[in-house]
Amino acid sequence: MEQNFQNPQIFDFKIPDFDDLQLTAVSPKYLRIILFNMGLLSLFLILAVSISFYFFYFNLNQMQIVIIIGLVFLLIIFLFLNSIVGFKFRKYAVREKDLFYQQGWLKRTIIIVPFSRVQHIKLEQGWFSRLLNLKSISVFTAGVSGGDISINGLPEDIAEKINHHIHGIIAEENSEDGGEA
Repeated sequence: MEQNFQNPQIFDFKIPDFDDLQLTAVSPKYLRIILFNMGLLSLFLILAVSISFYFFYFNLNQMQIVIIIGLVFLLIIFLFLNSIVGFKFRKYAVREKDLFYQQGWLKRTIIIVPFSRVQHIKLEQGWFSRLLNLKSISVFTAGVSGGDISINGLPEDIAEKINHHIHGIIAEENSEDGGEA
């Protein structure tokens, strides 16, 4: 039995171009949550270093102490700058057949989830997000890990609309396949 398997090469001009995609940034209010979390992390880091100095102060000379404090503050500054600059790259798009999400500036991550692969959707709202009227939507897929999307910092109404849109498409596909919606 002879199989006729073909796998032709796709040339560069046939690959979809995502530069033309109109992406929507997450709410600018979400930056407050990120900076609040970075502030808590920074306080924890400073507290941990302070406690370490209390117990190990006698084993360190003045130069070592200055170097450690300098490195801690450089790390904190880097984390804040990384959060602020990286925030500008948090964007999403809801298309006809999939959900597109990108994030990161040092390491750009793009995740595309086809609606046909969606298993379930979860809307979340923490206490700080509730104060700012923001929600997060997580879309879980059938398949390997890394195909799931969590978009944080969406306005409540947008997150609800995305949720209803995806549920509607899934229900429509199930009814077309003869399954239950």
